[in-house]
Amino acid sequence: MKKFVFTLETVAKYKATVEKKQKADLARIIAKLNALYEERDYILEAMANNAASLLLALEEQRDLVQELKRHDNYQRRLREWQADVRQQIATAEVEKKRLQALLIVTMKEIRTLERIRADEYQVYLAEVRKEENLVIGDIIAYKSSAAGAQ
Repeated sequence: MKKFVFTLETVAKYKATVEKKQKADLARIIAKLNALYEERDYILEAMANNAASLLLALEEQRDLVQELKRHDNYQRRLREWQADVRQQIATAEVEKKRLQALLIVTMKEIRTLERIRADEYQVYLAEVRKEENLVIGDIIAYKSSAAGAQ
């Protein structure tokens, strides 16, 4: 009796490997996005702290020109950094969506291959049953002829 062989096994294994890689890539980009969101939150907190520090300097009436200049420079650097992080987040979000779309396509292909495998297995089982029925029929015919010959 022959063993079951899925005709598209190589394709199925390849798709499983691709799926694994795509999931790893997606996890990597999600981790990067989380880090970027944390960085963005840190920048927003630094901006708030800078504003609070400026208010404190105004209340204490320190050298206002120097304080304003220092706080303005720091605020400008924070805004530039924030713009850079926003751009990185936007790029990462686009990449995340692209990877999700690819992963969905791959998962659908794998599901289709699994259905094809199941269909081929059902055909294989039907062939095995036919062979078994033929063997059983031959055994019964042999026993009947052996019993009739006696």
